[in-house]
Amino acid sequence: MAQGTFVQALRKEAALSGTFMKGRSLMLNGAVLSIEDSCSRFSKNVTVEGSVRGSRGDLYKTHVALDMDEHEVIDYDCDCPAAYRYPGMCKHAIATALAYLDASGAEPVEGLRTPVRTFAAQPKQPARTAPKAPAVNPNFPFPAPVPTSPSLMAALSDLSDARMDELASMRRKLAGSVDPDAPKAVLEPSLVPYYNPLFAERFSWALEFRIRCGSVSYVVKDIDGMADAYVRGGAFSYGKKLTFVHTPEAFEDVSTKLLNLVVTTVAYLDDITSSRSASYDFARSGFVAERQLPLSEHSIVYVLDLLRGQTISFEPAWSRGTTTHRTYDVAVEMPPEGEDEALSERPPLLAAKIAPAAGGSYDLRLPADMYCFASGDAAYLVDTRRARRTDTAFAQHAAPFLSRLLPCRTPVHIAADQVGEFCRMALPILRDYTDLTAPAALDTVAPEPSFAMAIGVDDGLVTCKITVTYGDWSADLFSLGAPGSPFEEQRPGVPPRDEVAEFRVMDTAALYFDFYEGGLAFEERDDESLFCLLTEGLSALSELGEVMLSDRLRQISVRPAPKLSVRATVKSNLLDVELGASGLSAADLAVYLDSYKRHQTFARLTSGDIIRLDEGARAAFGLAEDLGVDAVDLLDGVSLPASSTLFVDSMLARTPALEADRDAAFRRTVERLDTLGKMDFTVPVSLKATLRGYQVDGYQWLGSLEHLGLGGILADDMGLGKTLQMIAHILARVEAGDIKPTLVVCPASLVYNWTAELERFAPSLDVCAIVGAKAQRRVQIAGVAEHNVVVTSYDLMRRDIDEYVEQDFARAVLDEAQYIKNPLTQVARATKRLPAGVRFALTGTPIENRLSELWSIFDFLMPGLLGTRESFAKRFESPVEHAEGDSAARLQALVSPFVLRRVKEDVVADLPEKIEDTVMAQLTGEQRKLYLANQDRIAQQVQHREASEFKKDKLKVLAELTKLRQICCDPRLHYEDYKAGSAKLDTCMELVHGALDGGHRILLFSQFTGMLDIIGKRLAKEDIAFLKLTGASSKESRAKMVAQFQAGEVPVFLISLKAGGSGLNLVGADTVIHFDPWWNPAAEDQATDRAHRIGQKHKVTVIRMITRGSIEEQVVKLGARKREMFDQMITAGEAMPTQLTPEDIRALFD
Repeated sequence: MAQGTFVQALRKEAALSGTFMKGRSLMLNGAVLSIEDSCSRFSKNVTVEGSVRGSRGDLYKTHVALDMDEHEVIDYDCDCPAAYRYPGMCKHAIATALAYLDASGAEPVEGLRTPVRTFAAQPKQPARTAPKAPAVNPNFPFPAPVPTSPSLMAALSDLSDARMDELASMRRKLAGSVDPDAPKAVLEPSLVPYYNPLFAERFSWALEFRIRCGSVSYVVKDIDGMADAYVRGGAFSYGKKLTFVHTPEAFEDVSTKLLNLVVTTVAYLDDITSSRSASYDFARSGFVAERQLPLSEHSIVYVLDLLRGQTISFEPAWSRGTTTHRTYDVAVEMPPEGEDEALSERPPLLAAKIAPAAGGSYDLRLPADMYCFASGDAAYLVDTRRARRTDTAFAQHAAPFLSRLLPCRTPVHIAADQVGEFCRMALPILRDYTDLTAPAALDTVAPEPSFAMAIGVDDGLVTCKITVTYGDWSADLFSLGAPGSPFEEQRPGVPPRDEVAEFRVMDTAALYFDFYEGGLAFEERDDESLFCLLTEGLSALSELGEVMLSDRLRQISVRPAPKLSVRATVKSNLLDVELGASGLSAADLAVYLDSYKRHQTFARLTSGDIIRLDEGARAAFGLAEDLGVDAVDLLDGVSLPASSTLFVDSMLARTPALEADRDAAFRRTVERLDTLGKMDFTVPVSLKATLRGYQVDGYQWLGSLEHLGLGGILADDMGLGKTLQMIAHILARVEAGDIKPTLVVCPASLVYNWTAELERFAPSLDVCAIVGAKAQRRVQIAGVAEHNVVVTSYDLMRRDIDEYVEQDFARAVLDEAQYIKNPLTQVARATKRLPAGVRFALTGTPIENRLSELWSIFDFLMPGLLGTRESFAKRFESPVEHAEGDSAARLQALVSPFVLRRVKEDVVADLPEKIEDTVMAQLTGEQRKLYLANQDRIAQQVQHREASEFKKDKLKVLAELTKLRQICCDPRLHYEDYKAGSAKLDTCMELVHGALDGGHRILLFSQFTGMLDIIGKRLAKEDIAFLKLTGASSKESRAKMVAQFQAGEVPVFLISLKAGGSGLNLVGADTVIHFDPWWNPAAEDQATDRAHRIGQKHKVTVIRMITRGSIEEQVVKLGARKREMFDQMITAGEAMPTQLTPEDIRALFD
């Protein structure tokens, strides 16, 4: 190899493309502080230990090993971080190698500004300091030479590599154009032994080659060079008369396959070289010549398979001890047709003979010139005449044994004390796979063992006594002790023991018994061990010997799992569910369920019998969990609301492991619930409105529920006329003769809206609004029986609940029922005391944030349907939150008959189009600095809080998040002295001007009333008329402003999200602007639906304003997840997130 190639070797070994140039730069700048080299006694390999100053001043120890003959890097190491992170040489190791090559003169480094010192490498030299660049230019007065730029050096190296690749490709193309009639090169292998001290007990094997091309042949003296030429597609010379380009096309087929083996093996040996393996050092130090290729037995079998039908030169190992090495041309036999079957049917491939020797010993004779090479399922027997492939059975069972003994130049001696072991383990192999001649006496030396296991009950223990028998001799296996152990009993007359068979029996028994003093046993009260023994152990032990079971154990039976049944009956508007089992008493069934609860796979009955547990037990507990009760309670039966009938029916249908017994009343109830909304209730003629098709369906659904004495949630999208559908239902019931009044509870802002809607659509109804002072309300409540409908607010209902409970209402209707989403509030508790025949809830958002909100509404509608709050949290809320199993689907199945929801897009074909758009505002200047400063501070607090801290300081965290959102809107919301502008306000005013110029009218929502004040001042400054509605607006002013806007007197209506998000009809607007996003998109949807609802004649544009790169973007993402939550539970029943978790809060800062 030409000089200068160490650079190429270092480039090749570099960890990254730029590592070499960085190492060269370190070396040129004097970073190599010292180097110490040592040479190998067996080769010209040099090991260099260095000390290098890193680019950051750290000192690193390096190690580099170089092959000075082959110009290769053998090994390297460094204690820098990069050496552990990346495969390949780090820059410090490269700098060490370059420093040595330059200092030794082996390969001077161009660009070094110091004189190069040359010296001869010695076996060991003291440490010395690497050359450093002097402070004075040695070439003065001429300028110092400047090295080539590192980037150019790297580029030139890449170009050189590319040209070499092109050359290799060109060589292969040229080789492909060689005359196909030209003679092909043939490799003729020889299998020869060599001595490796690492495996001194036997010879190792290698291949030598002669190459023949036409009439010319040479011995291959450099196998590595041949392999390298073949890989590169380059030319290689074997002698004066044979040089050619080495490509696959230049060799005949078998030789090509042999060359591929050579290349693979050489590459493997190179890997050994790089790891400085001792075995390869021996190989390259004379034990294996350069003309020899060391082979494993696997490779030998592969070569013999390639040469079937041909010959191979073979040198027996014994010839190495003679003065002249003898070789033989061995024929590799072709296998017959039907290869493995034919091989197994032919006579044994070798003969064996066992003869008696002195003192009860024996000698084994095998062929003296036969070798066995084995690899997995293949093996060859090779002698000086032929190589024969064995069958698979021989290769698997006999070859590993015989390869240790062949060739057998002297008899194999079997000492007297080893005869028994030999007869038990080796003699069967010799009988099966060789032509064996042996004394008949050997057949009785090691009889096969038999085992008998006596299992019984003794003094509270289930015991197992194992007796082993060899011919006429028998003993207790446990007392004998393990063969070969210090505890083995030594006594005369003990036959040779089969330790494998004994260990197999003892190990199997130990799976089912514990080791007690004197034997194997377990306590009789250990039901689990007894169950395993009777169901598994007896069968396993029977396969190893005779099992004898005591009468007491024989009387214990393992019974199959019982068939569990569920009886469901409906009586007096209650559903009774009771669990039973065929063939089991109530006491045994309780034991059965308790065993499942303790995670056992069996139950021990009162009779002592053992019974298996199956899917029935799991199904019983699943049903109990769905019903919110304990499975044991089902034994005596539990009573549930009849409204649960459809859910129980669906649960039983999904649980085939439970046999269902439904009585007639249960089946009738299911049929009625299954046909909800399909009953024919005529819409009252006196209704002053024409119901749309979907509204008629809703009216029928309400009538069907009340007919069955059930309640429900009308959860239609905002603007679809929930109020009208309920008014139609109330009117129909009054006209049908219902004399009891209906109580409507709604937000205070909607009381007069309800009375107005009732007077408009059902003027025949007597309506009373219960408002005013306490004394006035008391009088009104006392006289509710005189009216058809009474309307009051949530707050007044809470104050007057003690008066309401004295009345009797036909039905109670909660409008905007999300007002009772928190069951702990006084309002929620009061509503659940209202006396009513049936109860209904109207809300477009039965779930806003948590699944418990749905429970609270249903606890008002039909108490008990969803169980207690605690059981609901365990059965549904927590599992749904974590997406566990089918909990969401089960909850949806339970509530779906009692929730009716339609969205505008599905039912109102003539509703104008709604165009939704997002406008981004970009923080700049002082507003951006203020936001980032607060964001970094809050993010640090949030990211390091534990979950428990979140719960404790939740209000504080939310206050900090609100502060960030206010800064996005306008910093003046939080900083009174802030004087700079607001990018979002400026963007908003552009939108307002654009909409007004286009003749549009605007609803502008914000959750911050302070922001509405700021926007109002800006509008006034620019002479734009506006109205402003907040929670502080009175009912009278609220109604007046709505009328003004609807009349077209004012173009802009500023509304706080909470005060004006529901109960308003503002179809006079066709543009909706949401100035800031809210956590729950349902609130925004409600606000949007003030304009996009029935009665709207124009296309509605909805604009959501978001501050780019701020918390507002994360709020929108969180809102999207909440929207998915609501849609999935109310419509599809899939899993969903249900609350603002610590993970949600941390995600706001991602």
